[in-house]
Amino acid sequence: MEGPHQRDDRKWPHSANLENMDRQDTEHEYWFEKAFVADYLEVYPARTVESARNEALAALKWLSPAPGQKLLDLCCGAGRHSFWLQESQCQLYGVDLSKDLLTEARRHLSEDVSLSRADMRDLPFEQDFFDHVMMFFTSFGYFAGDEENRRVLAEVARVCSPGGLFLLDLPDRATTIEQLIPSSERRVGDRTIREERSMTADKMRVEKTVTITGPGENRNYTESVRLFSREEIETLLQASGWESKFCYGDWDGNGHEDGISPRMIFVSSRVGGNS
Repeated sequence: MEGPHQRDDRKWPHSANLENMDRQDTEHEYWFEKAFVADYLEVYPARTVESARNEALAALKWLSPAPGQKLLDLCCGAGRHSFWLQESQCQLYGVDLSKDLLTEARRHLSEDVSLSRADMRDLPFEQDFFDHVMMFFTSFGYFAGDEENRRVLAEVARVCSPGGLFLLDLPDRATTIEQLIPSSERRVGDRTIREERSMTADKMRVEKTVTITGPGENRNYTESVRLFSREEIETLLQASGWESKFCYGDWDGNGHEDGISPRMIFVSSRVGGNS
């Protein structure tokens, strides 16, 4: 379902269309194309709609959107945050690259919620289309180079109106490194999921190799996410058209403390309007 001011001159890219983008990352499909597939919610049963409730409500409190404003849940996945955001009386849009997760989102979201499949670096919306944008649950830092990651922030700035707010939810770098569990194994139904975690040699990325075995199944993939410091994110935001207004350390609203807080939840204002 398209909004009245969405771009209709281009389609969101499918996996095959990504091959000429960010070639330094890989000569094959991105890791997130392997990870975010139909069985994702079965592999991670704790990542439920209910578990997202407090996060979504906190985001609405901090951004304080007015009724009728346009909100974007970028990298919405199966819509577990959108489920709560749709109660805000705003016009809600969700975007994700995973066709499987968008199909799941469509099952439990209102038909009033517009869902699109798109690359986060190339969004199918006109300039200044949204009033506010949210990216929950470590949806940033997927690409190999910081310039490509900065491109995401610039694209979000393009589609957000001046003075609009952007919530970006990331893990605290020092806390993540300190609390990293090297390996774990669990059973989910008739599957065994083994996860092996490590930092890259330069300490810039956290990687997790996931191996899933079960009847007639044996597959694995490696997640790779850039871990940023608060200063690095604030620099990238500023370079992309954002002014960082506040950084929360958790969803209870406590201020961020490096190495103590579990999260870095940035609220930034789109440069060019009233903040």
